[in-house]
Amino acid sequence: MKKSSAVLSGIAALALSAGFAPAAQAIDNPGALITGGHEATESYEWMASLQRADSHSCGASLIDAQWVLTAAHCVVDTAPADLGLRIGSPTWNSGGTEAGVSEVVVHPDYETKSPNGDIALLKLDKAVPQTPIELAGSSGEAATPSRIIGWGVTCPVRGCGQPPEQLQELDTNVAPDSACTLSSIDAATEICTSSNELLANACFGDSGGPQLEGTPGDWKLTGVTSRLGSPVPVCGTAPSVYTDATAYADWISATIS
Repeated sequence: MKKSSAVLSGIAALALSAGFAPAAQAIDNPGALITGGHEATESYEWMASLQRADSHSCGASLIDAQWVLTAAHCVVDTAPADLGLRIGSPTWNSGGTEAGVSEVVVHPDYETKSPNGDIALLKLDKAVPQTPIELAGSSGEAATPSRIIGWGVTCPVRGCGQPPEQLQELDTNVAPDSACTLSSIDAATEICTSSNELLANACFGDSGGPQLEGTPGDWKLTGVTSRLGSPVPVCGTAPSVYTDATAYADWISATIS
């Protein structure tokens, strides 16, 4: 977890979760997706597509044989029976292992400090065979290389298209907290995440998906996609904000055990 002080601006941020209606129109609570990235170059067997009505809604990460980690805004006030997951496939609509959800656990801070505490755990209705990803010991300091992955529209405006079938990835880096002040970032529990590519970052559809640090084949989970880093509703115009999953390690451990 980064040690810099929190910077709060009071300007509302835009959540990045995604459900898609039939006519290429995103519904009110869409998930974050990646714009400016490219198709995944390796296998991420712990990556999950969180779905509603058989459509991709948000990303999630398998962290235990029967638990996935996602964003609170993807599942708050949602009944477990309305959710499903596809785990371990590079396509959100085929392959991998399908599972239902038996329990939704939203971090208590999300109800009282929203958008802070934008993290949730989902218990699967069965154990799955995929190998979970390991949570990092802490998130990196500014300039640390990272990677984000997810499904969703690759254009930068809400409702501009349907999610691609193939998982997308983008190499990113941890940005100084000052680069995300327009989204009221809390440096103790959130990560400001930037990209060197023009108009490239998380976008509507990737919410709940992971931020990774490490190297190909040896990634550790550090962040959970939360929201845009500025009030401008166009992806890639500013860094994105990720919930620092490592700051909630004790809560995660206590919940799944």
